[in-house]
Amino acid sequence: MLKRVQGATSPDFNAAELSGDEVASVLAGQAEVVDAVLAASRVLVGVAAGALADLEPEVTMPQFRALVLIDMHETLTVAHLADALAVVPSTATRMCDRLVAKHLIKRTTDRTNRRQVTLRLQPRGRRLIEESTAKRTREINALLTAVPAEAQTELAHALGLLVQAALGSDRTRASGRPVPDPSLSRTARDA
Repeated sequence: MLKRVQGATSPDFNAAELSGDEVASVLAGQAEVVDAVLAASRVLVGVAAGALADLEPEVTMPQFRALVLIDMHETLTVAHLADALAVVPSTATRMCDRLVAKHLIKRTTDRTNRRQVTLRLQPRGRRLIEESTAKRTREINALLTAVPAEAQTELAHALGLLVQAALGSDRTRASGRPVPDPSLSRTARDA
């Protein structure tokens, strides 16, 4: 599947999937960087999936993402969750049905507007997030032992820049709503 577009080559590069502007960016010398970020994202998705393995109760990656979104916002309506996940509200409702059945979230109907349903993380849901985060942290620490210390500093800086670029862009979000500041994690907000 090697594609060549005026010098941009890589086993995963697929020019047919890019718009004219995106091709121009790749041609301007970003193909190698894009390939490296794609490869790193595959590794991190694998780490995230592995961190969910053997957790009780079992959750899918989309269910885990829903739990994290609810935790980040403390409460969310089903409509906002659906928007953030880029799914229709009925899909989000079915996902929430499963999470409620597993005692990971609590669903509350608004007293004045019965169509508005608010979601809140249950202690069991928070523990599941904490356990998964601890597993991911251990795995990433293990991976970093193979990276020289000076390269780790460069990596942290580069990833920080990528995160900041994502925070300023709707490209990484399904919805147009603002992305929460990661420095204001639930624990930082509670302090």
